[in-house]
Amino acid sequence: MTRPVLDDDSDRVVPPPATTRGSWVAGPWPPTRPTEEGEAGRTARGALWLATNGVVVKTAQTVVLLTLAAVLAPSALGLVALGTLVANVAVQVASLGTASALVYWRGDVQRAARTAVTISLGLAAVLAGLIWVAAPWLAAVLGAADGGAAVIRGLTVVLPCTAIAAVTNELLRRELRFLRRIIPDTVSSVVGAVVAIALVVQGSGVMALVAGQVVQAVLTLLLSWCVHPPVVPGWDAEDARGLLSYGGPYAGTHLLELVQLNVDYLVVSAVLGTVALGQYSLAFRLAFMPYLMIVVVITGAAFPYLCRQRGRELGRATLVVTTVTLTLVLPLCLGVALVADHLVVLGDKWSPAVPAVAWLAAYAAALSVGQLVATAVNAAGRPVLALGLRLAHLLLLLGTLAAVVDRGVTVVAAAQAAVAVVVALLALLLARSSVSGFSLRALALGLRPALLSALALVAAVLAVRALAGGLLDDGPSAATLALLGAAGLAAYVVPLWLLDRDRLREAAALLRRPA
Repeated sequence: MTRPVLDDDSDRVVPPPATTRGSWVAGPWPPTRPTEEGEAGRTARGALWLATNGVVVKTAQTVVLLTLAAVLAPSALGLVALGTLVANVAVQVASLGTASALVYWRGDVQRAARTAVTISLGLAAVLAGLIWVAAPWLAAVLGAADGGAAVIRGLTVVLPCTAIAAVTNELLRRELRFLRRIIPDTVSSVVGAVVAIALVVQGSGVMALVAGQVVQAVLTLLLSWCVHPPVVPGWDAEDARGLLSYGGPYAGTHLLELVQLNVDYLVVSAVLGTVALGQYSLAFRLAFMPYLMIVVVITGAAFPYLCRQRGRELGRATLVVTTVTLTLVLPLCLGVALVADHLVVLGDKWSPAVPAVAWLAAYAAALSVGQLVATAVNAAGRPVLALGLRLAHLLLLLGTLAAVVDRGVTVVAAAQAAVAVVVALLALLLARSSVSGFSLRALALGLRPALLSALALVAAVLAVRALAGGLLDDGPSAATLALLGAAGLAAYVVPLWLLDRDRLREAAALLRRPA
């Protein structure tokens, strides 16, 4: 298979002659190139649709999580965390990145999609069978022998459904058809959440979550076939090699990311026990919500758009995406940190997790930088660089956690934040050297209004807390949380509008502009 040739001046992947067949570098991209404004507008509106989906999906997941937290013991939540870890790793291994490689594909994407379905379905079926057999052993190794095997089996039995649906979803993402892309996820997550909550109320325990996830996975597959014609299995050896040559490092990056995002669960469980794991996992999930709802959403929409950019245009587009994303995620992370004490409204059993929330909110903000850079270098056709960045993060985190885990979940959370800051600095240096047109100075100037507005947010929340001391005498409540949230939002939005109104108007116009 012909390999890509790199243009030293522009970091552009130069395709070989159009006669090359089945290669991830063959053929024009896109087949019919829309205008730059049209692409940017479709991407911005796509991010809006994905954000809507993210809000619905994460809200549904959060309601289920909080219901479980209020009803079950922390150890049960730890069991859920370990089972989810196994399921998430299995999803990444099942496709080897072949579905995501379709977004970057330069050849006949429909033929390649059939090969991707064959690879994903075959691996998913084999992996689901192996996990089913090995579930008791996995549960014992992870310290979840009491009920862990059933949770692991329930969360991984639907791997084939997830693998097939992923191919359809990535085809829609490639085509920037985000409205259709979100329908299966949005509807299935709501239905799955309703099923899970209904079973929790009836006393089904953690298996209620498993049942909800099974319903969600099956429904996602069925709905994906409603919004896009089913992709039937097929095979082309050259397509398979091309998909794996890009998808392998891409999947490796996401697999390392999953390990990096979950290795703390394993370490905390092994050293501090499942009760501490349950407390830590709740703090992590709540603090991580801004990252999932903003960063993952925007990078998911931006990746196919960035793949269409060449040379310095890629760097400039990366600057825009990075500035917008950090401007949106920064106030949410600050807000989570400033109201972390409200976690105890779920019960005093969660009070040990309160200090960890603030540190993990800082971790989520720093992690956002690494994710944005990884998206940019993947779009530049260099997934190996993103893989290296994730590997560096994982190795640094493992060494740090090994040294501090016995000091408790708060210290673990602080270590997470410290490592993420170091990796964020490395990621920015990587972006400057590997993404043509990316400027650290331009990024700093673009973020200046957001940073100043963030200072106003902190000052406003602290002032309201001081002035509303009477409301807080009886402890945190939903009313005080709403008051602090409103004050912080106003304090951030008003100065941001005054300092950066032209950019905000431009973004609004982009959302309204027809593709």
